[in-house]
Amino acid sequence: MKKTVSDLGAGAYLLMHGHKVAGRRGKDFIFEVNEQEEQEFEQRKLEYLSSEFHRFDSYIMSLKKIGEYNPS
Repeated sequence: MKKTVSDLGAGAYLLMHGHKVAGRRGKDFIFEVNEQEEQEFEQRKLEYLSSEFHRFDSYIMSLKKIGEYNPS
């Protein structure tokens, strides 16, 4: 079966834990998941939200939003 994830950080986290990416559609990453993996896949998606990886990704996104510093 195919499962989609739209968050880049969550997709990378799932990839790090052995799930296989089948492709991409727009902003969605498509994973090929068999029935035995489905519960683990869903658990990993939730696990990502409270992981250090999510925190790191959040800091990176914050840094990207900072404008360039131009001292006078």
